[in-house]
Amino acid sequence: MSTNPQHMEATNKWPGSWVVWIYNKVIDSCSHTYAPYVLAVVSFTESCCFIIPPEVMQLPMTYANRKKAWLYAGISTIASVLGAIAGYYIGHMLWVELQPILFQWIPGFEANFDKVGQMYQENVIGALFLAAFTPIPFKVFTVAAGVYAAKIPLMTLIMTAFVGRGLRYFIIGSIVYFFGAKAQELIERHFKIFTIVVMVLGVSVLAFLKLRH
Repeated sequence: MSTNPQHMEATNKWPGSWVVWIYNKVIDSCSHTYAPYVLAVVSFTESCCFIIPPEVMQLPMTYANRKKAWLYAGISTIASVLGAIAGYYIGHMLWVELQPILFQWIPGFEANFDKVGQMYQENVIGALFLAAFTPIPFKVFTVAAGVYAAKIPLMTLIMTAFVGRGLRYFIIGSIVYFFGAKAQELIERHFKIFTIVVMVLGVSVLAFLKLRH
């Protein structure tokens, strides 16, 4: 995970570079007084329909004001859970209308959707927690949870999203709060390893539960 708030390189074409354009706008907003509101919007949309993760704002904002580390982590968590609920209802109530749009415009959505359905068949809670905590595209899981609403209650999604997202964002906030200037190096050097370990453990748990059945 890169925490360097430099702009992504973009072309002048539209809408081919729309993601890059929005990313740059998000980065620009980090130093403004309205940044917490933008962080909430980014956290919300990342859980249901968009691809920019809250960390691109949470990290530079926390570096700039470590005393607000818990506030920014809390905003990311709560908004992300609300976005997960929105994703659930997109899948439950609007899937027929929005499926072509999501498959066409959201990178990785179509490629991963059937895989998510298979993971839900094996273990719902394990799959949701894994997606909430790791860099796996969470939006695919929240929308798919709504599509498979007969198998996945909304409260299951809310609880696993709250725990997984809360752990993710508060761990990041804690590292910056306690380690300050060294936090960027620690996160960039070890966070990917940490998430890979969590993913391996999660897959192992899913395999174990599957074998028990």
